[in-house]
Order: sequence, then structure tokens, then C-alpha cells
Amino acid sequence: MSKIYFCAAVCFVLLPAVLPARYVPKWKKQACEVPTAQNEHSHYVCDDDGEVKCLPGWTGDLCDVPKCRPGCDPLNGYCNRPGECLCKLGFYGERCDRCIPLPGCRHGYCNVSFECICHKGWDGIFCSEPICRSDCHPSRGYCESPGECRCRLGWAGRSCTECQVLPGCLNGYCQKPLECKCYPGYTGILCQTPICSATCDRRRGYCRKPGECRCKVGWWGKNCNKCYPYPGCVNGDCNRPWECNCRLGWGGLLCDEPLDFCDKNPSICQNDAKCISLTKEDGSYKCLCREGTRGRNCEIIMNPSMMYPTTTLSTTKSTPISNVTLTSSTMSTSLTTDSEINEFGNNQTDLEDQSLINHDIDNETR
Repeated sequence: MSKIYFCAAVCFVLLPAVLPARYVPKWKKQACEVPTAQNEHSHYVCDDDGEVKCLPGWTGDLCDVPKCRPGCDPLNGYCNRPGECLCKLGFYGERCDRCIPLPGCRHGYCNVSFECICHKGWDGIFCSEPICRSDCHPSRGYCESPGECRCRLGWAGRSCTECQVLPGCLNGYCQKPLECKCYPGYTGILCQTPICSATCDRRRGYCRKPGECRCKVGWWGKNCNKCYPYPGCVNGDCNRPWECNCRLGWGGLLCDEPLDFCDKNPSICQNDAKCISLTKEDGSYKCLCREGTRGRNCEIIMNPSMMYPTTTLSTTKSTPISNVTLTSSTMSTSLTTDSEINEFGNNQTDLEDQSLINHDIDNETR
């Protein structure tokens, strides 16, 4: 019905609005008009007016689009059934709002799929390389976690700039890795051996620190070159530890027995010969004859032909004989070394430059 309004000047009439008919696609009309259009897999029903009504969880003109779980990322997620939220490649999470980093990314994250942005302190394509302390030497040091500085073999120090000595090096230093240069006063592969005093006998002495000289058992003295005689040795000395070599005029195991036969019989040896007492028994003596005399008591004066015999043998060479022992019964000669004579005359300064001939002639010649 039209309504007419009256006014003083202008009159107008309000007519009912005429709206264009809503356009409904033919296929949608057929969804409810054609009996075979709807089946058991359809997600809608038709109302009394023949309009399509979507079942819960479905949307779209033909109700064939499922409604995803609330909050599901519309760009990175999708669903095949109502209430689902399936993530597209490169995303994960309940809402598919989290990106997947590059496979193998260890200490990193992503803003977009398949990237690897390193966390602080890490580096590398996969963020697997820790960043060492800033002062750590780049080739001599390394780290297993950010901010560390561990030294490689042969290097030491806070920044791994100092060389490391050979393991076991006791008193040495290094100028390159695994070296052992000895400090003054030490020697050896590991600088473990102190260098003793320069005058210290190496066989008889030792040291525990440089420059000293400690004597081994049986030796003494500043340079450890003096031996200890046998304990209780009274009038003797030693060439080796624990010896007791009697001085002239003394005998016995401990050199405590005086040998005074020659002192009591000063004229027993003739022709200025030297008398040596052998034991403490009376009559135990030896005469050291001067050149040109012989006999037990050096009482026989020899002529020159007996002193210097000659030989015509051409196949042998004559050998100087310093000490000769003659036995009248056999007239054989035997050599006696100088040491055998001098053992009785260590203190005979008056006979140093003279050749002594010791002649022992048995009682038959007397």
C-alpha cells in the first residue's frame, strides 16, 4: 500500500521498495531441486524453501569446505575434515604457526621455513660451530661451547699462545711445542739430571741439585776421591773402600802391629841396602840391594860382567831387567815388578833415582 504524505509545499509518495531477486546459481538450485543431486556424502540439507543448509563444520556454496580447528593458521594450515589443522610443508605446531628450520640446524631458529638463523655464540651453516672467546688463538685453540678457549696439543696459556713443554719435563722450558730445553745446571731428555760440581768424581760421587757433590758409600772428600779404610785400620790407608794397606813399619789385619826388626838390627843389610821388616816375627825382613850388590843381606859385590851379561842370539831382543831374583841352586832368573819392590818403599825418597836389585840368595851361598 502506498502512503501519501501532505506538506505545505511539496508532496511525495513512498512506494514499497522493489529489490532485485537474489541470484542463485543453477547448480545450487539443482542441489535441492534435483533428487539425485544429494547423496550420503553431501554435507548439507534442504529447508522447506528449497534452500541449502550446511551441516555443522562445513561451509561453502555447496557445503563441501570443512571448517578447520579454531586458530589454525589460514595460510600455513589446512584441513580435510572439520576440526582438523594439518600443516603445510615447512610448518608445524597445533596451529601450524611455527616454521621448520633447515634440517640439521643445531643451535638456530627460523622466521621462514627451512632457514637457520644462529643463536648467540654459534656459527656455521647449521649453527653447529661455537664461537670461541675473542682472544683465543684461531689455530692453536678451539672451543666446544661458546666463550671457551681450549688449547690444542703442544700449546698452553689463557689464549693458547704459549708453547707446552714435553710431558714429564722437570727442569726445562720450550720455544716450540713439546720441547724440553734444560735450565742451566740440568741435563737429560727430561732435564731430570742435575749437573754436579765440575771436580766431582763421576764414578764415586753424585748430586741432587746442580753444583753439589755427594759421595757414594765408601768415599769422602770435597770431590769424593778419597776412600774410607777398613774400620779400625790404624796405620794403613786404602786405594779402594774398606781396604787396610799398611804403611812401612806396620803389619797385621788392622796395621796395628809394629814391624821393628830392621829398627832393632840396623846393620843387617850391608852395602847401604834398605832393610824392610816383613812381619813382626824376628828374622822376617827383606834387603833392597843397590846396583852392583847381591845376596840375602846384599853382602856380595858383583863384577861388571855379572851385572851386564851379553848375548849373541839374533832372534830375540834383550830386555832391560830392573829387578832380578837369583837362586844359587838353579841359577835361574825371574822378573820382579817395580811395584812389588816399591810396595815396601813408598816413603823412600832417598832411593827414588837409583835402580835397586833385590838378590835373595839362600843359605847355601852364605
